[in-house]
Amino acid sequence: MDQRALVTGGGSGIGAATAERLERDGWQVVRADVRPGDGIAPLDVTDEQGWEDLLDAHWPIDGLVNCAGIRIRTPLLDLDADEFDRTVDIHVRGLFLGLRGLGRRCRQDGRPAAVVTIASTVATHAVAGQIHYVAAKGAVAAMTRAAAVELAPIGVRVNGIVPGLIRTPMTAERLADADQQAWFADRIPLGRPGEPTDIAAMAAFLLSDASGYVTGAMFAVDGGYTAQ
Repeated sequence: MDQRALVTGGGSGIGAATAERLERDGWQVVRADVRPGDGIAPLDVTDEQGWEDLLDAHWPIDGLVNCAGIRIRTPLLDLDADEFDRTVDIHVRGLFLGLRGLGRRCRQDGRPAAVVTIASTVATHAVAGQIHYVAAKGAVAAMTRAAAVELAPIGVRVNGIVPGLIRTPMTAERLADADQQAWFADRIPLGRPGEPTDIAAMAAFLLSDASGYVTGAMFAVDGGYTAQ
């Protein structure tokens, strides 16, 4: 396979698992992350010029998976504006810059591509203490649908994944809490958290030709949580 994918947040968690899965499937993978590391292309997803430089350096890109993100649990009444802005910037501005940069180059070159976004179950099933994260992930889901409609004429497909509780460094603290474990055990029909590889498998499908007639869709990978 002579195709190249760019995975943001590729240094850990879902991003790292997605990069590994794509490499096993034969993709050339560019792992981008704000944290430095071996084989990691540096990228702050909120940096417009950073996106432009990275895309230019590795073009052509056939698949883009936007895994970069943060989640800090802070109650609404204790949340400061800077923390709200930072969360929204990373998830929403970061996705916008990636979509625009990829789309412009695909239009110029007349080549197709596929994009996978990472939303969350909180986009439709809100939880307390995360209003900034809920707002950001709701925007990711909405932007996925809007971008799919707008970019379809130039051959760019855009789909999203809606992860439930996934075992990553971001959720390690919650999964170590006995009360949280009991709460989720009662609410996830499959009775367990998911693994990053579960999300990676869906991302691989959405980038592949097997999903060639799929765009603008959001796919829950959540153990049945949002089916209730």
